Amino acid sequence: MPPSLATHTRHIRASLSRMLVGTIIVVLALFSWQTSSAFAVDISQKDALQAQADDLFVRIDALQTDLAKAEEDHAAAMQRRDEATAAMVEAQERIDAAAARAAEVQERLGDRAVEMYKGSGTSSLIEVLLGSATFEDLIASFDMFSRVASQDASLVQEAKDLRAEAEAARLEFERQAQTAENEMRAAEALRTEIETSKAELQAQVDSITADIAEIEAEIELQAEAAAAAAASAKYTADYVFTPSDGSAQTPAGAASGSSGGIFANPCPAARTSSGYGWRAFDNSFHKGTDMAAPAGTPYYAAEAGTVLIAGFSTSAGNWIVISHGNGLVTKYMHSSALHVKAGQRVERGQHIGDVGSTGYSTGPHLHFQVEVNGKAVCPYDYL
Repeated sequence: MPPSLATHTRHIRASLSRMLVGTIIVVLALFSWQTSSAFAVDISQKDALQAQADDLFVRIDALQTDLAKAEEDHAAAMQRRDEATAAMVEAQERIDAAAARAAEVQERLGDRAVEMYKGSGTSSLIEVLLGSATFEDLIASFDMFSRVASQDASLVQEAKDLRAEAEAARLEFERQAQTAENEMRAAEALRTEIETSKAELQAQVDSITADIAEIEAEIELQAEAAAAAAASAKYTADYVFTPSDGSAQTPAGAASGSSGGIFANPCPAARTSSGYGWRAFDNSFHKGTDMAAPAGTPYYAAEAGTVLIAGFSTSAGNWIVISHGNGLVTKYMHSSALHVKAGQRVERGQHIGDVGSTGYSTGPHLHFQVEVNGKAVCPYDYL
């Protein structure tokens, strides 16, 4: 190619590179603006829903206080009803005892009357009169007889009075028990009503909480998308290599096809199971080298740089992409564990992950790949 044409071609490539970088920046800016707007809407919706949830929580708390009071009233009414019922039973026992006592005295009086007046009807009285030696004895005997009869009659009246008093007490305790029963049922109905209202409010809270969780998930997805877009833009920008003097097409010290030796072996404990280049067994071009090792074997950064990607890919599994500047990138795939994050600065030989078999993999190994300006090159030229 004539020198003038070569120079012109390099200028065109440089211009295209600058245009590509500029386009990426504009797209990223637009994406960031759209994402920021979405974030603002989502956050506003989330705040509104959270305010509703907070209001419902206040109402639920007030209902809980009312419910506690209703339960206390219900318990107190139950206690009053039980106490009145017990007192009513006791009063009934007194009524029964007084009635039995009155019946007993009445029966005794009847027996005496029968004995005094059977036959002539006055035998007992005549015996009293004839058995008296003096008038004073007669008076004393008659008075004793009268007092005995009068005492029995008094006992009968006393028993009747006790029964009437106990009956009145029983009626009062019955009234108290009925009142307490009514209060208990009213408190129970109020408690049921409060519990229903509380359950309805809780259902609303659950629904709002689910909506908030959905919004938070959407915000998180948007944040991840924004981060991925930023990483992709930086990743692509790092691939575009524009030499300052317009002469070199690969980073200094890494000429393609020569053993530059600028990278450290990322997994010294591994053995090569599949090299770089065309593979007959799957009829495909292998862009890296597979380093077989037991799962969990540590691997290291081949050189200092900045982590562009540290995450999961369907094909690469858990993988890491590191930019070393000047369009030079290394990739580490199929990891069982990652020990770095996107945006992190790593040093040469730093433990960044562990060998695994995630993604499209047939066994534990590290797929190590080297790229220059976005094009895969033979890793052994740099090890």
